[in-house]
Formats: sequence, structure tokens, C-alpha cells
Amino acid sequence: MNRRKFLALSAATVSVAALGSAAIVFEDSHSFIPSLLHEYIGDYQMTEEQEKNFVDAFAEEYGEEKLAAVIGLYRIRSGTGLGTGYTNAKVVEFERKLVTDFLVTTDYLKKQGEANPQVNFIGFRIPCNNPYATFDGLS
Repeated sequence: MNRRKFLALSAATVSVAALGSAAIVFEDSHSFIPSLLHEYIGDYQMTEEQEKNFVDAFAEEYGEEKLAAVIGLYRIRSGTGLGTGYTNAKVVEFERKLVTDFLVTTDYLKKQGEANPQVNFIGFRIPCNNPYATFDGLS
């Protein structure tokens, strides 16, 4: 095998691997986010419409492009085990924000004692969701 054939074969192999990994990386957020939430939160039920509303609101709040990038990073990191301190921190930050936003924007905490509760999406634009907020001096 001469050098040109080797380079052509290498390029073809890398291209096929890149296309295959791109198909894995770019997963739909409407399937990725609920599966990740079920992994971290546990069993719960949510209607398709409310689940879609939550994912859409989360994507709007987090940023569509940023969400796609983090999902891709999450997939690459979990599929290959590759990651740096920076990328690992970004994935952990995303997971924490996702779980926090789910708990704050749904009624899951009210129903967490139930086995497999039916959860409802309340919305992102609630006046105050900080349990430590004080309203002294406001009138």
C-alpha cells in the first residue's frame, strides 16, 4: 500500500466515524431531556404535551444552540469516556440546572411521596421560586 492509498483510506475511515458519531450526538432534545430526568429523578408520569412544554421552555431559557452543544458534549463524553475538567464541569452544571428547573417548574415536590406520580408543568415565569427569599421592606 502506498502513501496516497493509505491517506485516502484513513480519510475515508475518519469521515465515516465522524458521520456515525454525528448521528449519535445530535439527538432530539425532546427525547434526551426526559430520559435524563427519569435517570436522575426516578419514576414519574407527565403528559406528552406538558413534557413538550417543559422541554421547549427549558430550551428557551437555556438557549437552543447551547442546549444542542451540551447534549452533544454529554453524548460524546458518556459514549467515549473522554472529557476534560472543563467539559466535565459543564456537563455537571447542565445536569444540575436541568434537575433544579424541573423541580421548580413542576409540582413534583408536592407529589414526591407518591409512587410514580403524575407531574404537571407549572411554567418558568413564576414570580419567585427562591425558598430563602425575604421580602422585608417591600410593600
